[in-house]
Amino acid sequence: MWRRDYLFWFIVTQVLLNGAANILEQLKIENLYIYHINCVVSFTVLSGYFRSLLKFKNINWITGIIYFLFFIFFVIDIITLENFNSFNSFSYGIVSFILVTYSFLYFLEQILRPTTTAITRSKDFWFVTAIFTYYASSFFIFISYSWLTREYTTHIFAVIWRIHNVIILIMCIYLYIGFKCKPSR
Repeated sequence: MWRRDYLFWFIVTQVLLNGAANILEQLKIENLYIYHINCVVSFTVLSGYFRSLLKFKNINWITGIIYFLFFIFFVIDIITLENFNSFNSFSYGIVSFILVTYSFLYFLEQILRPTTTAITRSKDFWFVTAIFTYYASSFFIFISYSWLTREYTTHIFAVIWRIHNVIILIMCIYLYIGFKCKPSR
C-alpha cells in the first residue's frame, strides 16, 4: 500500500501543477516556474518510489546520492544554463535518464529474482512500465527542447506536444491497469 501512495501523489502532483500551468497560460501569466517545481517534485516522488521498490544492495544509499547530485545540477542549471523564464529541458532530460535507469534496474531485478510467475498481474510492473514508457519516450523531446526553440517555428511545438500528449495517454493507461491489479509482494 505504501508504494502505491507514491504513484497516487505523483498523479495528484501532475494534475495540480499541470492544471495550474494551464490556467496561468490561459490568463497570459508566466507559468514556466511551475514546470521547474514539477520537475523536482516529480523526481522526488518517483525516486522515493524506486527507493522503496528496488531491493539491490545499497540502493537506498545510491538513490540518495543520485538525488543529491541531481538537486545540485538542477540549481546550477537554473543559475547558469536556463532560468525561470525558460523550460528546464536539461533538468527534465537528466530526470528522464535517471528514471529510465531505475526502470531498467527494476526489470533486471525481475529477471534475476522473479517474485511472481505472472508479472503482468503485478501493480509495480505496470507502474514501472508507465514510468519507463513516459520518460524514455519523452527523453528526446526534453533534451532537444531548448535547441528546437531556437531553430524552429511554433508549428514544430504543436507537433511535439501532440506526440507528448499521446505518450501521457499511454502512461495513464498503464497506470490505470496497475491500479486495477492486486498489490505486489
